Amino acid sequence: MQTFTAPLTTNYKIECWGASGGIPANESTLLLAPGMGGYVCGNINLSNNFVLHLYLGQSTYTSLYGMLYNGGGMGEAPGGGATDIRLIGGDWNNFESLKSRIMVAGGGGGGFYYRNTYNREPGHAGGLSGINANCIYSDPDFPNRPSSGYSGEGGLQTRGGKCGTNAEENSNLTYGDGGFGRGGYGTKKVGDIYTQRASGGGGGYYGGGHGVHPSNSWTGGGGGSSFISGYPGCDAIAESSTENNIVHTGQPNHYSGKAFTNSVMIAGNASMPSPSGGTETGHEGNGYATITWQQLPQ
Repeated sequence: MQTFTAPLTTNYKIECWGASGGIPANESTLLLAPGMGGYVCGNINLSNNFVLHLYLGQSTYTSLYGMLYNGGGMGEAPGGGATDIRLIGGDWNNFESLKSRIMVAGGGGGGFYYRNTYNREPGHAGGLSGINANCIYSDPDFPNRPSSGYSGEGGLQTRGGKCGTNAEENSNLTYGDGGFGRGGYGTKKVGDIYTQRASGGGGGYYGGGHGVHPSNSWTGGGGGSSFISGYPGCDAIAESSTENNIVHTGQPNHYSGKAFTNSVMIAGNASMPSPSGGTETGHEGNGYATITWQQLPQ
């Protein structure tokens, strides 16, 4: 988390890129690229000394235990964290802080395993809705297993993406849907030890669902959704919401009254500006944010 204090009373352009999902360590030759991060931008008026809190999503190409920073879902192939702008600071998963988000660029879902899978469409970050991962499973050793239904669903404006439905029937395995500000997760318990499992969902306004684990394959986590206060189609959270009772207003403006104009929202499977200049198709790597401004004429 970083803070930005407005040096002038003027109009500011804010751009955010969500992080891409990860792949397991030492498996790069067996995996496709994970879901890519999304892009959002818009203009907003800020008064002198107004403070914003910037949370930059984490990506990884090594195996981690635990959720990635800013909501990337836990898994052998973890989801990428979102990048967002908040009015209230605190830990990234503090609900009052999450509730204060006025701009969110979704993160991409965790990657695929080549073995016994085909189709293999990654769960890129949204747009208004995260993109569903789509992996078809085929294993000659398990001919009676379903061929689809393992991949994670993308996050939406009012709920997280669902995890894959065809989970292994094993009491030691737990798969999770995405939630407000976090991607879906997967864990495996051996004795008293919990380890990560399969492909995590991307973080976002709402995170993507976890991709479950058929046999020795990963099937892809869903991408997280994005949000811009004031952007048509967004569904802002109500100020009365609590962690156990989230209420949406059905309209795009954040309860703070802070809203953006000239907004742009681009999903992780499309061409977008690159933070290093030029363009890129989806954002790869850690999240990024820029703030630019021009002093108004006197």
